[in-house]
Amino acid sequence: MISTRTFHLASYHFFPQGSQEKILLEDEAAGVLFDFQEATDADKLYIQLFDQGFQYPPSKLYRQDAAFGQADVIHVTCRFETDVPCQIQLFKMQYGNKKRMGSESEFVMLDGATDLQIQLERVKGAQYFKIAFKFLVAGDVRIRLTELKIAERIQLKQEDPHYAV
Repeated sequence: MISTRTFHLASYHFFPQGSQEKILLEDEAAGVLFDFQEATDADKLYIQLFDQGFQYPPSKLYRQDAAFGQADVIHVTCRFETDVPCQIQLFKMQYGNKKRMGSESEFVMLDGATDLQIQLERVKGAQYFKIAFKFLVAGDVRIRLTELKIAERIQLKQEDPHYAV
C-alpha cells in the first residue's frame, strides 16, 4: 500500500547548516529559492529538510512530517530548477527518538529542471528521517525547489497460508 503527502513548500521546512551567512532562503510563488552568495569551494553550504543538527532527530514541531509511521520505505520526489549546472551531495538520514541511526549519501548533478527520486529504506528501530543537500557551488548561485512529495510504502502482512474461506 502506498500513501502520498505533498508538502506545501515554505522556507520554514528548511534549515541552512554550515556557512549559514552565505545562504538566503526565500519563499516564492514557484516554491523555495536557495540563494547562495559569494560562495567559495571551502564553504559548507547545506540545506536540511526539518530542523536540529545532523546528529539529532527533528524537533517535535516537525516529527509528524518526518515520521516513518508504519512505512517500510519512504520515497521523496524533489524538483529543482537552476540556470547553471550544480553538483550536490545528497544525505539521507534516519533517527530514533534521540540520535541518528543511519546515514548514506550520493552525488547528484542539477541541470535546468531536475527531478530527484530519493528512497529511504527504514533501518531497524528508525522512527524519523531527514534529507540534507550540500551544494557544491562557487560564486552567486540561485536554485529553486518547486516540488516536494513524500510517498510511504507500507508492507502488507501476509495472510496465514493455512487460513481457508
